[in-house]
Amino acid sequence: MKHVIIIYRRRENLNAVDFIKKDLEEIFASHVVFENFFLCDLKEDMLLEADAFLALGEDVFRQVKDHVDDFSRIIKMNRSPDRTSLNKISKIPANTAVLIVNDTYESSIDTVNSFYEVGISHINMIPFDEELEHTGIYDRLQIAVTPGESVLVPRHIKKIIDIGYRRVSFDTMFKLKNMLELDVGTIDRNLYRHIYSILEPDTAFHSNYIYGFLKSEMLGRIANSSKSGLILTDKSYQPVYVNDKAAEIFQCRNKAQLQIKEYIGEDILNNEDLVDTSVEILETQYSYSRHVITLMDEVIGYYIMLEEENETETVHKKKGLFAKYQFKDIVCRSECMQEVIRTARQIALTDHTVLIRGESGTGKELIAQSIHNASYRSKYPFVAVNCAALPDSLLESELFGYEKGAFTGAAPKGQRGLFEKANHGTIFLDEIGDISPKLQLRLLRTLQEHQIMRIGSDHVIDIDVRFITATNRDLEKAVSRGSFRGDLFYRLNVLPLVVPPLRERKSDIPVLLSYFLGNEYQNIDSREMEILMNYDWPGNVRELRNITTYLLTLSKLPEYILEQKSQSGKSFDFKADTVSDMILQIIYANTTLSHGVGRPLLIQELGQQGYSISDVKLRKILKQLQSDELIQIAKGRGGTRITKKGEEHLRLLQNG
Repeated sequence: MKHVIIIYRRRENLNAVDFIKKDLEEIFASHVVFENFFLCDLKEDMLLEADAFLALGEDVFRQVKDHVDDFSRIIKMNRSPDRTSLNKISKIPANTAVLIVNDTYESSIDTVNSFYEVGISHINMIPFDEELEHTGIYDRLQIAVTPGESVLVPRHIKKIIDIGYRRVSFDTMFKLKNMLELDVGTIDRNLYRHIYSILEPDTAFHSNYIYGFLKSEMLGRIANSSKSGLILTDKSYQPVYVNDKAAEIFQCRNKAQLQIKEYIGEDILNNEDLVDTSVEILETQYSYSRHVITLMDEVIGYYIMLEEENETETVHKKKGLFAKYQFKDIVCRSECMQEVIRTARQIALTDHTVLIRGESGTGKELIAQSIHNASYRSKYPFVAVNCAALPDSLLESELFGYEKGAFTGAAPKGQRGLFEKANHGTIFLDEIGDISPKLQLRLLRTLQEHQIMRIGSDHVIDIDVRFITATNRDLEKAVSRGSFRGDLFYRLNVLPLVVPPLRERKSDIPVLLSYFLGNEYQNIDSREMEILMNYDWPGNVRELRNITTYLLTLSKLPEYILEQKSQSGKSFDFKADTVSDMILQIIYANTTLSHGVGRPLLIQELGQQGYSISDVKLRKILKQLQSDELIQIAKGRGGTRITKKGEEHLRLLQNG
């Protein structure tokens, strides 16, 4: 049970003190023990201990800090009139001068402000100052309004409207609830009732609280019906929400007791590529998945799912409707491909339609599968369809399904379509640019309504799927020619992603070769590497994979590769006039062959060509070349690479 100390200025009005304490107890019921303290009783060196402190009044708030270890645990208590007071005050005739009497002048001003803030302005409210009572300034006033302080009203005033003691404000109650981390249904219910019993101006705050409570109740009931442990955390992995199953897994009563890092190592928590990873929690194995939650490009939290491993084998996996690849499986080194992956990771956190553009063989389906596996739909089916591989009529029946007797040869009981089989998961429509106008229209309606109708049926079926599509065609030209619907194109092109061809990311060739060839990679000589680096790769990564298969089988490159003329790998044959030009030549040669050169190799190459240079001087030359945008110096082991501007500079030198 939590302990809260309420601190007052002095003891004069114990009835009001008792009222405030009971007001708080009505909200927090049996979860909090409240204790009253008075500044006048606190000794100079006295230190108070509690889970939270409520200070009544600005001066109390300032003075109590000397008696509390953690100043952040102090809440300045605000108070609000009871809602019934509105009816009493509204009956006072307009423009009447009314004395507002409270226990102090500051409290009287506070009460006046409370009335003004809720729109009471038809009367002239004058705050009572006890020190001015005998000056005669209040003699003409005939009406007084007081929150339970009738004894302080000047004797000549006969009409006293007692609106009762002011209640503890909603914002004070709400702050206290959050500070004490009391995520308790009965407290929320009591706060809901409290909102309608007090007179406060911030109705938007009240509405947001009520709407937020309603949404959290609905989502909580859905989450608590799940067999999976669901945890929502902030960016530091402090739990924000824990469903009943997660509380059971960690054997805790509420989120405040759960310290995730005590059970799951930071190497797992911080690894963005881990999906369906096995973790052990309290001697039980669970499948762990983590998804990032971002606000624009800022990480604000994480969504964690835990399932007992014997429950993770789902029907769709048994049927092969699952994505095999993840982002960690994408082999690349080039910055342009790294940027594609970074963008795709962000896309995975949304549920919007994706259009992946790129030439054949660049790995569009690999990206699509990775997006699915990094999304919250990863537990559900991934259905891939090659739209160019099936004739129009067959593709339609495969996608939408059909009822029994819909056409000759139809299955006796009909068939579910791939859209239905992908429900709750992802459908990947490859070669989307090849579908017919008829299918384009049906697909447009499916995207708009998230409903499908089987062939031969007269009723619609709701579907919950994410659409990822891909094409190697120029859809903009297809739209302008009229062969592809413009409205469908814009429905598909919500989140465009372009995968560059291999010829534009040749720094990926060595790492791909190493991945495909394994230990055989070391057997590639410099001549073969130069040929591979200078080849245009019209078939992209798929063609490269075929070449490595040929190499592994026959221990040589195919003839058609050997016959290709080098397009970009000719060395620049000229006599360098400066050391800088010679260094640029060496960097160019090594960029072509191994995609980067370090300073030790540069010094060695220069020495072999008769140039002696120190490391300090080399650094200065490299810095100047980088300043001239002729080279790019990478951090770590990336080495130094020539830029396109540097290559053009060498060509100009070669041509004299």
